[in-house]
Amino acid sequence: MKVMLILSRQEINRMIPYAMICETRFGSAWGTGRRRRRWLAEFSEKEREAATRMFNQSHQWYLTTGVPDEVKMTTKTLDLWQKLGAFCASV
Repeated sequence: MKVMLILSRQEINRMIPYAMICETRFGSAWGTGRRRRRWLAEFSEKEREAATRMFNQSHQWYLTTGVPDEVKMTTKTLDLWQKLGAFCASV
């Protein structure tokens, strides 16, 4: 059984640092060797694949469409968003 969360725009803005993720991923800090080594060490291949979609989603939310009124995701996805945010904050 999969538990799905339904988050409002306000909850997304409070719980997911999508703006910072977007700025980090598409900024100059992403191209460093130090970041790449940490990325490979801290995230599994499956997490890295999912993060690729999240980078695109963060770009869309931050720079294109904004956050929708409601977003549905699993708890595992929310955990990965937060892990990704913590990683980007430390780069």
